[in-house]
Amino acid sequence: MDDVKLSLRQIEKMEHAIGFERGKIKRNRYKVYRNWYIVNHPDDDWEELVFIGYANRRLLDIEKQIVYHVSELGMKYLGVLLGCIITEEE
Repeated sequence: MDDVKLSLRQIEKMEHAIGFERGKIKRNRYKVYRNWYIVNHPDDDWEELVFIGYANRRLLDIEKQIVYHVSELGMKYLGVLLGCIITEEE
């Protein structure tokens, strides 16, 4: 994780995908209630995140859209940046 450098735009897109709101951090933890970012065309920022393992992507066949998800590794990276532990709801 130390050598990875993301752009502010990539970080903001990851935060948006997980619905991050600083005010919802409780006891140094943030529970993700969603994890998706939908686009109609491949997104260069997300494609780079997929390449380095910080995101995953899948295609929605019916709508011909791409859905990007922040990966577990990506959430760990965001957690370090944001100073909290990010977990997905169970």
